Amino acid sequence: MNGALVKRLVDFLDASPSAYHAVDSMAAALEARGARRLREREAWELEPGAPYYVVRGGSALVAFRPGLRPPQEGGFALAGAHTDSPALKARIEKPLSGKGMERVPVEVYGGAILSSWLDRPLGLAGRAVLRGSSGGLETRLVNLARAVGVVPDLAIHLNREVNKGFEYNAQNHLPVLAAALPAAGEGAPGGPAPGAAGPAASWLLSLVARELGVEASSVLGSDLYFVDVQRAALFGPASELLNSARLDDLVGCHAVLEAFLDAGPAGHGQVACFLDNEEVGSRTAQGADSSFLRDLLGRICALAGCGTQDFYRALASSFCVSVDVAQAFHPSYADKYDEAYAPLLNGGPALKANANFRYATDGESEARFRLLCAEAGVPCQKFMSRADIAPGTTIGPLGSSLTGVPTVDVGAPLLSMHAMRETVGARDHEAMVRALGALYRAGPRPGGREGPAGEAR
Repeated sequence: MNGALVKRLVDFLDASPSAYHAVDSMAAALEARGARRLREREAWELEPGAPYYVVRGGSALVAFRPGLRPPQEGGFALAGAHTDSPALKARIEKPLSGKGMERVPVEVYGGAILSSWLDRPLGLAGRAVLRGSSGGLETRLVNLARAVGVVPDLAIHLNREVNKGFEYNAQNHLPVLAAALPAAGEGAPGGPAPGAAGPAASWLLSLVARELGVEASSVLGSDLYFVDVQRAALFGPASELLNSARLDDLVGCHAVLEAFLDAGPAGHGQVACFLDNEEVGSRTAQGADSSFLRDLLGRICALAGCGTQDFYRALASSFCVSVDVAQAFHPSYADKYDEAYAPLLNGGPALKANANFRYATDGESEARFRLLCAEAGVPCQKFMSRADIAPGTTIGPLGSSLTGVPTVDVGAPLLSMHAMRETVGARDHEAMVRALGALYRAGPRPGGREGPAGEAR
């Protein structure tokens, strides 16, 4: 097992408590390897074979190398993953105060397993938008990587049926306890936050402001989430299992990033997509159901001198691997799986297929990925849900429908999907990186392989 690769994954997980931090971490890794940041509002000049990246909304990033051949001839080899995970988004402006306690109301982002968030020390991470010194806006990352609250469950003596199943209500049961001090009037414990309006100023807002070195009144907006403060952990006799928050889908992001960084220039274009908001449908400016990827591919083609017809030829000559986690076989719930299509931890990347195209995989794209795994020398599994259970979905069908690029959905097998902490096989991550490396080397043509200048071998 590649210990250095696994350590980089662990470090990436610990450095990425939110989608904003994940993008910041990936941007730093790209720049360390010579990639140049481009901004959508500016004019671009591109050099074939050179690495670039673009950030949208602070939480989505697309990296690319233009091919050494014209796009309509070489096409694009694409791989993509999503940066977001189910979470509890904080409403930090107005606390719930009473009996000397201050609680922070939350909204549930995505399809979280709510019980997994209870009775754990929670930090806070995301971004804050501040009033700048010149009257403009300034965006700052926030990472309170220490306990700032907890969602306390009810004692079993007061709910003796809890282990028979209990439905948690986000409004009533999930506010995060952040403080408990003798009440100072009607407001938050200790009184109002500096610079905040009204008696019900938030202690957590004041804490964020102090962390950023500003007055609370300077915080004009925020996208902040309660997060797990426990670090990623390896276990097993060979440290072959990894438990962490946000493995869905940071493990996919890291696999794509590693493969892209290790790839050299090729005749075809190479693209690594890290998109946000998959857990809530992707229909945002920085999600897969947006113009982001198609616009970027069009811009690369235009700067290479392509006309409209050449752009469509480039899309038709491309191939995409959508990387998201797959449902690993869980021995305690064997009846929830189709035994013939239940991937095992550390058994290799899993192809994901569904007759109703909840995944983008079809027979041809499946065959292409199997060829890539064979070239990389890694095993390949297949996941299909039971015929009477509808699976989730991914960015794959959305990206494929918007670009017309043939796409396959794959992922590392994962346990406890959408829980606060999940478990994945470290060997599966290594295998996925190798398979994606084969994609970037070989290019979009099945079974093809191009040299540095694009000559077929």
